[in-house]
Amino acid sequence: MATTVIREGDPGGPAVLVLDPGEVEQRELPRTWRRMTVERQVVWCRLAAPHALAEAERLLTDPDALGRPIDVVTGGAVPEAVRQALGRHPGPVRSLLLVDPADGDDEREIDGVQVRVVTRGARPRSLAEPEVAESVTSAIAEVDAGGSGPPAH
Repeated sequence: MATTVIREGDPGGPAVLVLDPGEVEQRELPRTWRRMTVERQVVWCRLAAPHALAEAERLLTDPDALGRPIDVVTGGAVPEAVRQALGRHPGPVRSLLLVDPADGDDEREIDGVQVRVVTRGARPRSLAEPEVAESVTSAIAEVDAGGSGPPAH
């Protein structure tokens, strides 16, 4: 059976909800993201798995499921279902961090959620790649510091 959600890190700490559009099934958190679990809870949700987006949305609606603030990470084109989920639950989500977004997916806000482009490549990369994890870590540190300048590229 496909793994829908993987959780690692401090359950009471700030949360990073990764909505992975990739097809590769993860049975554990990618090694490149484990450093982040020292200070945060990382929840990896493989969107290709059955019911994954519904589970992610359930986590966003349950005030005890994830620590605060919540930063959401996704790659490639932002699925309409993700936009709708953020629109339904903007309160707990602080930012949407985009990895190699599709053209046009670089707006600064979706329903009150700050949008930042973390990396922009010629092709969508796997979110498990070391450069992606490092770029996301840097973007979250900037958001933590109150960085409200233009989105990172």
